[in-house]
Amino acid sequence: MVLSMTGDRRQGRRYLVVGTSVISTSEGQFQADLINLGAGGMLAFCDSSPALGEEAEVRLQLQDYPLEVQTRARVLHSAPGLVGLSFLEEAESLEEVLLWLEAGFLACLI
Repeated sequence: MVLSMTGDRRQGRRYLVVGTSVISTSEGQFQADLINLGAGGMLAFCDSSPALGEEAEVRLQLQDYPLEVQTRARVLHSAPGLVGLSFLEEAESLEEVLLWLEAGFLACLI
């Protein structure tokens, strides 16, 4: 069963990524493999996901990117094996990752 707090209202580009994340909530920690990432949120594979609406501290590590990104998010979407989160803040480190992803995307067009 798919659970969602909102329809798809993404603003901004999402990038397909390879990486991992740790989602920490009051329920515990959840390991997840990233699928996509954008300024507004992320989608990840997650064997067991936190409850819909739960606030979380998220740590992201993208393949080939040297720094870990930390930000706060809310669980907006949950389906078997998937979790979608909306970021609650604009972390400076996230902005740097998105610029790095954009540069890689543009380099592929050349």
